[in-house]
This record gives sequence, structure tokens and C-alpha cells, in this order.
Amino acid sequence: MSTEDGSDTETEADVDAGDDADRPLSEMGVGDGREKHLHVVTASGKEIDHDEVYLKHTETEYLVCSDSDFPAAETTRYRKENLAHVKITQHHSNCFITTATAGEGPTLDSLRGFRADVLAPSPTGRGLLRLYEAISPPIAATLARHPESTATHLVRGLVDRCGSLADRRRATSEDGERAALSVALIVLYVVGVCLGALAHGWLRAREQFN
Repeated sequence: MSTEDGSDTETEADVDAGDDADRPLSEMGVGDGREKHLHVVTASGKEIDHDEVYLKHTETEYLVCSDSDFPAAETTRYRKENLAHVKITQHHSNCFITTATAGEGPTLDSLRGFRADVLAPSPTGRGLLRLYEAISPPIAATLARHPESTATHLVRGLVDRCGSLADRRRATSEDGERAALSVALIVLYVVGVCLGALAHGWLRAREQFN
């Protein structure tokens, strides 16, 4: 299955109106709280458009709803294994791990600014973003299910530190300091993804044995 426009890679299949009316929102995946347009092509070739909707991502599906609270009766679910192609527009940032650990707020805004100013304009930065967007939704979904775990707190601490450095980089007028902070943030960006992946593996193993 393929995606366009920097959106997350996998998605889901049988189009279902939400069944799990009592399912906590914390178990319904991770989203960025921004409206967007979604175009999906199922494995059978059927094309479906959703305009001005919100998305949440889990390891196995996308949840699509025009209401940001995702009421079950109004939520459409696409199973990943049954979709051939996905295109998302009006999607300003795919900061899945940041959203899962720090939520909406100043840290997320700071890191979105760094992505837009430093990563998105360069080929190397865009490559990092594509890798991040391909692997981070399942990581973020796992961290969101375990907000009080030590692993999630470690990732959150690194995310908060990156947000502080991004603010410092934006505020400085010295080119040398700005360049050094950019390099430090890119390194921490990679470290954060690796730490998130390790946390995801650890927490998923715990889930399997509990």
C-alpha cells in the first residue's frame, strides 16, 4: 500500500462505522487534532473521499470522523491490510510521537516549526521525515496506551528537551549557534525515534505477557 503527501503509510480496510462505543479514546490511536482531506483506494479498487475530517492512527487501522471527539457511531474505520493507497492533504504535521507523549501545545508547535524550517526544505531532512512518518504511528499508539510508564516518560522527557532546543534555536540571532542547535536537534530527532521504537517493543512485549 502506498501513500502521498507525507502521510502515514499503512491503513485499514473494511469500512466500518465504529463498533466500540465504550472504547476509551486513549485506546483509539493518535492524531494531530487538525482537519484534513483523506482519499483512500481499497484493495478492490473502490475510491473513497473524506473531506474536513479528523484522523486517528492505531497499529492496525485509521479512524476517520468529522467530529474530533470520535463518537463511535460516527467513526469510520479502515483496516490497513485492505487498502491499496492513501492520500492525505491539509495535513500540516505528522508529529505522532510528540502528540502521543506531550499532547497538543507549545512543544508540538515548536517541533512543527523546526520540521518546517530545517527538515522539510532539505533532501536529507525529507528522508528523515518519510522514515519517521512510516514507522512512528504504531510507536505513538503504544506510548499513548501507556502514558504513565517509565518508557513513555523517557520519550516525553526527550521530546520536551527537543522542544526547548527548538525554541532556543528560533530565538537566537547568531548563525553559529543556530547551526549547532540544528545539528543537535537532528541528532536528538534520530535518537528519539530509536528510543521510541525501543519503548514500543518493550511495552508491546509486556502487553503480550499480561
